[in-house]
Amino acid sequence: MDGKKLLETIERLRLIRAKEDLKPPPCSILNTHLPNGSELKLRQYQIQGILHLLAMPRFVLGYDTGLGKTLQVIASLCYLWEKRPDIPAVICTTKSAVGQWESEFEKFTKGINVFKCLGTKKKREKTHNQFKESEGPKVLVMGYRTAVHDFTYLQNMTGHIMVYDEATAFKNDKSQVHQVCKHLAGGAERVWSLSATIIKNRLMEAWAIYKVTAPHLFSTKTHFMREYCITRDQTIPGSRRRIKIVVG
Repeated sequence: MDGKKLLETIERLRLIRAKEDLKPPPCSILNTHLPNGSELKLRQYQIQGILHLLAMPRFVLGYDTGLGKTLQVIASLCYLWEKRPDIPAVICTTKSAVGQWESEFEKFTKGINVFKCLGTKKKREKTHNQFKESEGPKVLVMGYRTAVHDFTYLQNMTGHIMVYDEATAFKNDKSQVHQVCKHLAGGAERVWSLSATIIKNRLMEAWAIYKVTAPHLFSTKTHFMREYCITRDQTIPGSRRRIKIVVG
């Protein structure tokens, strides 16, 4: 997204944030009536979140736990799939949440092929093949460690939508998970990262998350630390070498 278009998008999103009567447009593959008989009613902040995700190809959604980040992503994918049913989506999450994402897709969508990547290597290989051969709106859901183990099946993927749930999983830019996530994001058409705790511990962890999500937003780690962090020099025990420690 070039500078002029980005500024126009930001201004449009500012207007969206100021509105209190937003209504979601109709979508044929988003379930408006849930299995329990109730009607799906999106809250204002959830509609705002969806509009942000649709407007920004690379975006970090930082709502707190329990505010419906999963639903906002699923709804956003449905709006995209309605126009472009051929674009695949890949969701990386914690291993324990893979089944939850599958059930949420079953609850909130119609006609979406959901592939849950779990189990033995042979079973996962079968899932990858089924995902590649499937036509129409489709999503592959897997754990972060699975993405590392199955990198061979994923490394050449391009033009997809990449969703990172619990994005603090790659907050360490030296980790194998970070490197794999960065590669998968590099070939993606859209990258959305979800986190309720993006700056809970250290601001540098946020830099690592943005380095995967929007790598051109901030430059080097040193520059980010100089511009956004309060630091102090600390001597390494048993050495004359000093390193900078982030203190605020």
